[in-house]
Formats: sequence, C-alpha cells, structure tokens
Amino acid sequence: MGLRRGILLAGAAWAAIAALAGATPLRAQEDPSPPAVPAELLPLGPTISAIEIRSDIAPADPAELERLLSFQPGEPLTDEAVQSTLRNLQASGYSSSAEIYTRPDDRPGQIGSGIVVIVVLRPVVRVRDVRVEGDLGLSATELRRVLTQNVAEPLSEERVVQGVYSLLDLYSDRGYFDASVHSRVAVDPVTNQAVVAYEIKSGVRSKVGEIRFDGDLGPFTPAELIPHLDGAKPGSGFSRPAVRGSAEDLETWLVRQDYRTARVDPPEESMDAESHTVGLSYKLTVGPKVAVEVIGADAERLRRRDLLPFLGRQGYDEALVIQAVEKIKRAWQEDGFYRVQATYEEQRSEDALKVVLRIEPGSELKLRSVAFTGNEIFSGERLAELVKTAPRSLLALGSGRLIDEDLDEDLKNLSRFYQLEGFGKVEIGPPQIREQAGDLDLVIPIREGPRMRVVNLGLDGLEELDGDTVRASLRLKAGGPFHPYLLDQSLESLRAAYRDRGYSAAQVSARQDWNPDHTLVDLTLESLPGSRTVLDRVIVRGNQRTHSDVIRRTLDANPGEPVSERRALEIERDLYRLGVFSSVDVELTRAGLEETTRDLIVRVEEGRPRRLSYGLGFEYSSDEAQQEKWVPRGSVSLSNNNVAGRAYSLRTDLRVSPLDQIFRVRFDQPYTPLLKLPASYSLFYFHETKDDWDVVRWGGRFETAKVYPDRRVGLALDYRIVDTELDPGFPLRGVDREDRPYRLLDIIPSFLWDRRNDPVLATRGWSSLAQLQYSVPGLGTDGDFLKLFIQQTQYLDLRRSGTIAVSLRAGGVEPFQHLAPDDPELPEDLPNADVFIDERFFAGGATTHRAYGRDDLGIRGRTLIPNLNDPDTFAAVGGNGLLLFNLEYRFPLFGSLGGTVFYDAGNVWADWRDLDPASVKQGAGVGLRYLSPIGPLRVDIGWKLDRETGESPYAVSVSFGNPF
Repeated sequence: MGLRRGILLAGAAWAAIAALAGATPLRAQEDPSPPAVPAELLPLGPTISAIEIRSDIAPADPAELERLLSFQPGEPLTDEAVQSTLRNLQASGYSSSAEIYTRPDDRPGQIGSGIVVIVVLRPVVRVRDVRVEGDLGLSATELRRVLTQNVAEPLSEERVVQGVYSLLDLYSDRGYFDASVHSRVAVDPVTNQAVVAYEIKSGVRSKVGEIRFDGDLGPFTPAELIPHLDGAKPGSGFSRPAVRGSAEDLETWLVRQDYRTARVDPPEESMDAESHTVGLSYKLTVGPKVAVEVIGADAERLRRRDLLPFLGRQGYDEALVIQAVEKIKRAWQEDGFYRVQATYEEQRSEDALKVVLRIEPGSELKLRSVAFTGNEIFSGERLAELVKTAPRSLLALGSGRLIDEDLDEDLKNLSRFYQLEGFGKVEIGPPQIREQAGDLDLVIPIREGPRMRVVNLGLDGLEELDGDTVRASLRLKAGGPFHPYLLDQSLESLRAAYRDRGYSAAQVSARQDWNPDHTLVDLTLESLPGSRTVLDRVIVRGNQRTHSDVIRRTLDANPGEPVSERRALEIERDLYRLGVFSSVDVELTRAGLEETTRDLIVRVEEGRPRRLSYGLGFEYSSDEAQQEKWVPRGSVSLSNNNVAGRAYSLRTDLRVSPLDQIFRVRFDQPYTPLLKLPASYSLFYFHETKDDWDVVRWGGRFETAKVYPDRRVGLALDYRIVDTELDPGFPLRGVDREDRPYRLLDIIPSFLWDRRNDPVLATRGWSSLAQLQYSVPGLGTDGDFLKLFIQQTQYLDLRRSGTIAVSLRAGGVEPFQHLAPDDPELPEDLPNADVFIDERFFAGGATTHRAYGRDDLGIRGRTLIPNLNDPDTFAAVGGNGLLLFNLEYRFPLFGSLGGTVFYDAGNVWADWRDLDPASVKQGAGVGLRYLSPIGPLRVDIGWKLDRETGESPYAVSVSFGNPF
C-alpha cells in the first residue's frame, strides 16, 4: 500500500509541476530526440541578419549559450544548422525545450536585408535541494546515499520516482516492512528551481524472532550456535545484510573450532506481521572435525609461514591441500632442498577427518652453474638475463637455489623471447639437471629452428598520417624478426594512430609475400582510413561554481579538431587534476545523423570546496631556568580549492603557542592569463623563541613552470627576511645557521630534463638539472650575488644484478659586493664571507658524501674553522664552490631488502675558483636498503679514504629515499 500511495503522489506532483511551469510540459533531459520545428517556419537559405534569444530566465553563462548556436549573423540558415543547435541546447541542460522561429528583418534601415532568427528557450527546472522528512528511523545520510536525483541537476521525473523505489528497498532491507515513501516537488516559477522532498513514515522496525537450524548440527545445540550469529541476535533489529553476514560469522567460528568443512547458507526469512518479527532458518552442515599431522616438519612453523592455507578462515578444501603441498615444495627448494618430496593423504572416519602431510627434504643442494646448449644466435650471457634461475653469487643472498616453478616460468620466457625474435618453431628444454658432490648443474637445451624475418616493410594509403612517425611506432621493422604477435601489435599501433587523428573506423590489413621456405617476407600494411570524425560542439553540464571557460581551457578541445575515445579519457584525467570535481564523465556522442561529427559532453560534479580544520594541544618546553613544563598550542587551517569558480586554490595556516607563532598563505592558479602557465604564490611569517635568541622570518614567493612530458622549465621570485635578537651576552656564532640574519630578493630560473624510468626508484635513464639564483639588492635586501648549481645523473640497468647509479654535482657562488662583517667565524679576507651562511654550499651526510657527517666536509681554515672553545675541532661554515661525484651499485638481496656499495668524492671550497682535484676527499662504503611502499629506507656506513688528524674513520647515516 505504501508503494502505491508513493507512486500516485509522485504522479500528482508532476501534474503540479506542469501547471506551475506553463503550458509546455517538462521533458526528461535524457530524451535523445530534439523538439520538432514547424517546417513552414524554417525557410531555407536566407541570410541571417540578427539572432534573438528569448527565455524566461537568463542563463548562468551567456557566452556558453552562444557557443551552442550553429549559425551566426551573415550566414545562410540551413536545416543542418537548426537541427545541430536544437540538439546542442537539449544536451546542455539549459532548457527543458527549445524552439526556433524566423521573421523578416523589419528594423529601420534593414528591411529586406535578411531574416531574424528567434531562439525560444523554455527554462529547465534545476534542483536546489533534496530533502528527506518525516519519521525517518534511519539516518538522513544513509537515505540520501541511495537517491539518484542530485542537487544542481535538471529535475527528472524518472529519477524522483526511482528514489521512491530505492528508499522502499532500503527500508525493507533494514526491517521496516510497512514503510511508506511519498515524493513532493515544489517549483519556484521565478527562479525555476525545485525542491524535491521525500515524506517518509518508517513505521515499526521488525525484530529478529525465532532462529532455527536445519541440517547436521554435529555436537552442537542451537543454544550453542546462536551466540555466534553476530548480526542476528533474537530481539535485535532486523537487517537483511546483517543476518546474511551472520551466516559467514557462524561458518568462520566453526572453522576456528576445527570443523573446517562446515557450511552455513544465508537464512530463509519468515515474517510475522502481527508481532513484527522475522524468523530465520539457517541451513547448516557442521561436518567432521579436521586434524592435521605433519611428518618431517613443525606444523606450527608451517602455519606461521602461511604454508597451510587449508587451516585459514576459508576452511578445508582438497584444492587448498594440493596448493599447500606446492607451497611447501617451493619453500623447501628456496632453502636449497631441491629434491624435497611433499605428499598428503586423507584418513576419514565417521566424525573426523585427518590430513597427514609427509615432507622428506633430502640433502641441501646448491646450483653451481646454468648453461645453454644449441643457442647460436644469442649468447649464453644474453639468455641468462632473461631467466630468474641463477647460480650462486656473493652479491645476491639466497642465490644458487633451483626452484621448479621458477624454472618452468624461465623456459616460457625463453620461448617467448625466441618467438618474438622470429624463431616461431623454437623448442626449449626439457632441462637437464645433474647432481655432483652437493652441487647442481643446470643445462637448458635450445633448438632454435629457422628464423623468420621481414625483408621490406611497405605502407600503403597513409596520406593522412606521417610515415616516419608511424614506422617508429611499429613493432615490426624492415630487416627485423617476424612473428604474428608483432604483426598484430603493429596493426593495432596503426589503428591507434588513425583513431588519434579522428579516423575511428579505419580498416588496416597486411599483405604478406613469403619466400618458398617461409623464412623471409615482404610486408605491406594497407589502410583505408574512411571518414574522419571531428568535434562539433563541447557541452559542459553540472558545474555550479566553476566557470565553464575554466573547464574548456583545461580540456583544450576545439570544434573541427579530430576527437577520439583516448582523448576523452585524457580530458577526464586533466579535469580531475584540477582538484575541484568529485566526479567527471566525458562522453562522445553522435552529432545528429552524420557519422563524421561528434559532440563532447562533459558532465562534472563539484566537490566541497571549503575545509576548516583546527586543533588544540600542549607541547613540552623548558624555560630559562631549565624548568620543564607543558605549554598550550592551537592551530587552525582554512582551505578553498575553487576560489571564485576559477579552480584557484587558497590555503591559510595559523599556529600559535608561547614558543612560536606561524602564519602561512598559499595561493595556486592552474592558469594565468598573462603567462598562460600555472602559478603559485605564498606568504609566510614565523616567530620562534629559542633558549638564547628569538628569530623572525617573513617573506613571500612566486613560482611558475612550463611542464613537458620529460622536461620542466621553472621561474621563481623569492623574498626572505630573517631577523635575529640575541639574549644579552650570547654570541652570534652560537646561533644555528638557518637562524642567522639576512635579507634576500632572489630570481631563480631552473631547468630539469628527466629521462629516468622512475623518479623514485630509477633503474635506467638520466636526468639533468640546472638552477641559477641571482640575489638582487633592493627592497631593503643586502644580498648581491649569483649562484649556479648543476647536477647530472645516469643509471645503468644490470637487470637481475641491480643498478649502477652515477651523479655529478657542481656549484659556484659569485658575490658582487662586500658584506658587513657579521660572521664572527670567518676572516674578512675569505670570499665566502660575502655570502650569507645559509646561501653557501655545504656537503657531508646521507645525500652528498657519506664518509662524513652532516655538513662536515670541507677544507680546514677555509670552509672548516676551528672552534673557539676547542681549537682541535672544526665547525663547518660553508663555501662558494662545490664539486661532488657519487658512484653507487645497488643490488637486490632478498624480498624488499637490497644492498649498496658506493664511492663518494668531492669537497667544498671557499671560492669556486679554488676548485682543485688535489683537494678532493674520497670515501667508500656499504649500505642496506629496505624498499618500503613509499620509498627506500637506507642505512649507510662510509669510510674516509683521505682521513685527516682528529677525524673519525667512518660515518653512519640513516635516511629515507635515494641520495640521487
């Protein structure tokens, strides 16, 4: 009854909408057919002299509406233009219906000059709010989750009615079987906005009634089983998902009691309308108790190593036992016991099932050698790179193990490699394994057979594509190997090239001309591109706050350009990157009856743009009297990722405590009209109170960059002021270098060329970095110098053996004026005294020279100055010249653990002109790397090869990430 009443009320509500909206009834937006246009009102051919748009409500973006018109003043009016315009208007969601009329132009001075086209828009009703009201019983959040009519979308009768069904289904699943749902729609005729409300009477929630069990209960009584039905307690509120999940809960409990073959089906329901209860009947089979006996190994150790999957939560299954045998065999072979034998048997009785596992490890064997026979084209070294099985190596812990599973996969890899090299009839194996004195020798026989090669590769019918670009993308090459897979890949590459150019229906085939023994082939790839698909219109829907031109600029798709499904996916990705949309859907639809044009419909759903977070707490501190105490701390952060609807991002952070006050503002633009590039602006203010001084930092930064697939060109303007106030009697030399006073205005261009295969864990490729910093005197700043830093990295992939990484870094600073003597640790005659200490180069530590501690690398008397209190020790003061060379061999050990062997050389000079290879300090060392999910964690120890008096012989460093 409740459902019928809801549907009747929904129909009555829609009748009211039609009355409020006028004589033209609302149309469902999804209707693909455009509104009919009276033929007598559409004379063909006359020139358009003016266009009038008439609507009861102005569109939010008039420019966006104008883009939907397929005709312009001065052009002849055609049927195609009219139909295209009506289709665009309908897809845009601006109106519920649209009509186009014409009349002669009777304006003064324009009589007889053409016609005026009148576009009449019947405004679409958009949803302003969706409400759930009444006796809910369930949370409003849960109810809204099942509704399909969303705020800011056009009002849809289908979606409103679907919401009634969805709510009723939800209430039924939660035990409210008498719930009624009525929909009500109120439309404001002035704003054409609607409020959709669902009136709900949840009624009484049914409870779980009697619980019965049908089947073999084994040794249990119903009273013993019911407590383990977590989602179905007698007397608790009924929930269909919960009671079905309770069957899994009970089955899991039985499995844990070693009844591993137990099965519990979802319950059958029987409702009692008078008592508002639901009886549940579970079909249950407990089965025998399963015991496991392991002969030849410790059962608990096997369980801890996850080698007995049939003892897990999923219960007992013979397939899992077979899987366990294979896992045990592999585990023992990984430990060196290649001849291990693992078997099982089942011993069944009336109420028990015993599984006996027998493991006979045999003797431990090492793989001494891996050899190949019959290979004539490829060397054994080349083939060894393709297989995982390898002999013992001191650099790879756990090597020298022969494992059947890995060997089988190696044989498949070799076969695939040969086939892709043109040896279609190659035969690999069977492998020959010889045992001698505790060692194994593996020989893999290879019968290569004849090789198929491409002699000539022709391209026919590629007028629409660039031949050189196409040839470079093909897997098949003239003079290279032939295989049907390579041919399929080449044809698909050609089809993809056509699709990217808009030829979605291109036909591509290959003509093959073989020699008599079928080893040489002349190939001709033939193409029939067919008609080209181009973009007709871009229609944007769903954006309330975000300007349409922001979306259009991001998607960068213009009418008349080729369009493809791949381009649509790229547009989705680019729109998500703006960070303002919770949902993006880009669809290519046919533009009318023509096959050659497509409309690009972009539907977006905006996320919540503003976020406010705050926190209160305490931090530990000590005062001047060294008395420890807790001091309060507060913070607040406000962010908006769609300022002014332009996808601008604004974030402010404020933190206040007796020890520090921090204020930061960051503003990001994804696009600046002047630069046509993204830009970032930031302002900051820091005030920190330390034991012996106070420091205030403030300033701002502007940064922009042009990003290419493998390059980045950046420019930054940086303004920083640091003021330091010392306690009476405390010397400046005791202040941390980052807290020393300075005033800088910097112009910083940079260039990065990155050809590495991975920016975090690179194994091949290279990168080049150059950064120039010019400190300009002005705006109260004191710096006047030029600073250059360059870095080149190179990676060599040794495949299974690891990676060789090389880095060369160099830098220099040239001061243009003499600074006041505010650095008491440096003599005035040193050139580094004319550069603020925080802008000098420092080296030593986990990312520069690992044989020295952090910043401890330098030249005594120039960049290392004796401490006043202890002349035998030295303090780093930095320099104006830097040269560093790093060579590192990274190799795998086992699992996520790897090792490194490295050589570091370099130094820091007071003046870049003083760079002298004779002053370079060298170091060498070893390290361990753990490849965590977010990057490598490293522990390194480096020994000094040019140790001076008083220096420690080595340095230990712990860091996250690779040094370069």
